[in-house]
Amino acid sequence: MSITFSYRRKEVVQENPAAGEFKARCPALFPIDEINAEFQHITTVPLETTFMAQLDSYLPQLTSIFNNNGGVSGQKLAKHLVNLQEVNICNPFTHATSDINLKRASVPKALCIYLGEDDGHLIREYKDIEGDDIQRDLQKSTMGVYVINKEGGEIGAHDDIGIHVEGEIILDNIGSVAQACAMMLGVIYVLNMAYPKELKYFYEFIQKVLLKMDGERLSPKSLD
Repeated sequence: MSITFSYRRKEVVQENPAAGEFKARCPALFPIDEINAEFQHITTVPLETTFMAQLDSYLPQLTSIFNNNGGVSGQKLAKHLVNLQEVNICNPFTHATSDINLKRASVPKALCIYLGEDDGHLIREYKDIEGDDIQRDLQKSTMGVYVINKEGGEIGAHDDIGIHVEGEIILDNIGSVAQACAMMLGVIYVLNMAYPKELKYFYEFIQKVLLKMDGERLSPKSLD
């Protein structure tokens, strides 16, 4: 296994294959459990479990920070704060999972806005649109999460959640937006890609604050 891993890393680092090409050659590497395993092999950090636990841990603090942010970004944050601060009092047991998924999905979007970045570069959302049109739109960005919202469904109801890189769908049928954001970081590491410049501060926060990797070297903007 270690020989296979070493050979694979050498291939990725030295040859820098296109995402779609590498997935075609190594399809077994791209299920969620394999991305988690590969990320941990590269960094020693359990990706998804750490990401979710830390996201939940920081949720109250981040909600407070977002709530105190004024100006234009404060106005943009308002719609996400509704989800972050909302408590389901009708049936807290039935809706507990959907509520936490909605809160978790709101944090990455709000974090982008707070850091002065466009959350549309991280997550592209679609509804009532043909698959070919979605594919064409995904060509406009290097990488990110796509969400196809269920037509006529409740907030947080999705037909598909996935990850695209260089116009290729790398993962689909992901369970939640937050899980997709975690897997996006994993895919970046698996493919040895640089963080997209449009989301530099977002990924730096995820890497260094949530995952505690290289945390002593945060840029000033991520420390604000």
